[in-house]
Amino acid sequence: MAVEPIDFSVDDTAGKRRGIHPIPLVKRTLTAFIGRTERGPVNEPIALSSFDEYRRFFGSHVTFSFVSYAVQHYFLHGGQSAVVVRVVNRATRAGIELKAGDETLYLQARHPGSQEHLRVSIDYDGVEYDSSRFNLVVQRLRGAQSQLVEDQELYPRLCMRASDDRYIVDALQHSALLRLSAPVPGQRPDATPPKRPGEPMSYLATSTLGSDGSELTDYDIIGSGREGTGLFALLRTEPIDLLCIPPAPHRDLGITSFVAAERFCERQRCMLIWDPPWSWDTSAAAVRGVRSSLYASHNALTYFPRIRRRGDLVRFAGGLPACGAIAGLLARSDAGGVWRGLTDEIGALQTSFTAVEELAAKDITVLRRFGVNTLSRGPGSHYIVEGKVTLADPGRMSNAWRKLDRRRTLFFVLNQIVVATRSVHRGLDDRETVRNLEFQLTAFLIGLFKQGALVGRSASQAFLLRVVDTMDDSQLVVRVGVALQRPGEFVSYDFTYGPSGCTVRPAPALEAQQLVS
Repeated sequence: MAVEPIDFSVDDTAGKRRGIHPIPLVKRTLTAFIGRTERGPVNEPIALSSFDEYRRFFGSHVTFSFVSYAVQHYFLHGGQSAVVVRVVNRATRAGIELKAGDETLYLQARHPGSQEHLRVSIDYDGVEYDSSRFNLVVQRLRGAQSQLVEDQELYPRLCMRASDDRYIVDALQHSALLRLSAPVPGQRPDATPPKRPGEPMSYLATSTLGSDGSELTDYDIIGSGREGTGLFALLRTEPIDLLCIPPAPHRDLGITSFVAAERFCERQRCMLIWDPPWSWDTSAAAVRGVRSSLYASHNALTYFPRIRRRGDLVRFAGGLPACGAIAGLLARSDAGGVWRGLTDEIGALQTSFTAVEELAAKDITVLRRFGVNTLSRGPGSHYIVEGKVTLADPGRMSNAWRKLDRRRTLFFVLNQIVVATRSVHRGLDDRETVRNLEFQLTAFLIGLFKQGALVGRSASQAFLLRVVDTMDDSQLVVRVGVALQRPGEFVSYDFTYGPSGCTVRPAPALEAQQLVS
């Protein structure tokens, strides 16, 4: 193996002359939310840029889940990009039955839930000459008693023959509202004529109502890696930065969910925002609870107390989870660099929100010592997120990752490199590709150093970069180390580029120390 030192004096203009794309020093924060919603696709990661988009896909607020509130709070507090995964437990689909002569055409709502208020109509307009064809109109109504149409799909000239290019089975494959639930009849469905001549066509509503299912279990949240459900659905989207799993009203998620989620975050290099137990209803209860808590991870953060809208004492006496609001504040702060963290100005909740509990100074000190951030009254009527700590237990874990900004900066660096260099493995036999990679990574690390993201008075104290090229040109190993706590004390990772792509692993401790020397 040949170890090549990197020239720290490389500048951005050299890279631009070589046509190298710089790695951005900031990015838009992507936050994921998992849980129950009013409606929408199940186990599908849906990217959103506003709460209006959320409502279009998933409906509005419901009594059995706080996911919608968390997403709303996220966008209200500065979040710009989110992805939502709806999970259910034994939810069922609404059904519609259409007579087709002596047979029946059975249709189902595409997605399960009690709020899929669908209706359909069948007519033969324009196809009267062909007894095998029909037109299908599908509508989603706002409510069971409403006539307001929220969504509509039109399927003209459908046919029941599998050989036809308008075969109903193929057409409904792309429907966002309906799916077939039984074998197709041999003849077209009967028309749904108007009740009286001159009136519009009639519609048939659902004959079988859907259901929202039961409360989620840990297994619903965790999901299956093989099937791509639950947490694993997030592997089908771009890398996330923050993960929120808002609990149901007065129902805590279990330690099983927490362990699975924080380990998922470890592998995906993101942070879990974990809402506190509902039993933490007073500051005294929170202090007692945190002393005996089983929840500890440097990949997670929590807080106390919960929040609510000012004056809203009836609906949410116990408060609402604040994970969405905190994620929004972090996303807003990240626009200036993940390493800068929350300031009192950026880390303040909107004035329309208040904390459900006022904390004494001694309680704040205890909670922070055990890794709990606090929502405390700041200047005026604002409540400020204070602490900026992870859930790392100082008695069981390294103190290096107690600071939230430090842990997030590491994940940011690793993810930015992975995303920007994902195609390097295609040119490992080209020395120019390797040299361009050196330029790209060096410029990125120098940029971070100049912005104050890394610790040290010089670049050599702030980061290390070594390229190890194997003899047969089938694999390339790049070691990147960054100083986040002390100058010259590097947290080092190996990026291995091979035929199958890029893998990232912590560098062996002894080898990392040898490289530093």
